[in-house]
Amino acid sequence: MKNILSIARYTLVENIRNKIFYVLVFFGIIIIAASLLLVALGGEQQIRVLLDFGLAAIEFFALVTVCFAAVNLALEEMQSKTIYLVLTRPVSRAHYLIGRYAGLLAAVYSGMFLMALLHAGLLVFNGFEFNLRYPLALLLSAEKITIIGSVALFFSLFSSSAISSISFTVFFWVLGHFSEEIRYLGNKVTYLVPKIVAKIAYYTIPNLQYFNLRDFWDVPGITGGWIPAAIIYGMLYSVACMTLSLWLFSNKEF
Repeated sequence: MKNILSIARYTLVENIRNKIFYVLVFFGIIIIAASLLLVALGGEQQIRVLLDFGLAAIEFFALVTVCFAAVNLALEEMQSKTIYLVLTRPVSRAHYLIGRYAGLLAAVYSGMFLMALLHAGLLVFNGFEFNLRYPLALLLSAEKITIIGSVALFFSLFSSSAISSISFTVFFWVLGHFSEEIRYLGNKVTYLVPKIVAKIAYYTIPNLQYFNLRDFWDVPGITGGWIPAAIIYGMLYSVACMTLSLWLFSNKEF
């Protein structure tokens, strides 16, 4: 645990210095500019658009950050051979990979928290009344970060190419928002091979629609059993991806 925490702390500081700060600045500029443009809408419509736009922007910037950072998490050190300096010490490969992944998530979560503070301040300034659904929406977005981070890490170890790893991760990210459509097509198609492909895709690609609470903001009672189920699903999927990543990493020859 001490090794994992040390590596996680190093990764957290590294990512905050190199990536998170610039994402936060860019997000701040965009969200402030958007709030000024939305002034013309007025009333509840302005608040709802600002709410949806802000939550989507927080999720988008966090997902882009974790996607690129996770792909380069171990890949850069493997290509530059600096990973030898770490693994020659009494640090197992599992501790190294888990620590890097935990530190990356901590860095991205920190960025999300600061972006959410800025977004919440603008909402309050425009008269928004907070309820429990706002932090729950952020929590589900954080689950997406956890899933996509584990997927990106797996592909970086599977392909050993940054471009292909990012491409596969973005592919999973996009298709993850169309899981129900994939299942529908699998049920409707009559040919055996496309039906099997659709079934495999549905159960392999993460169903990211489970984490879009902002799409059901006005539906009463929607958060009852949905939130715990989505959190458990996200954790299980991430653990599965990390297990595969650890297996790949343990069998790599440096």
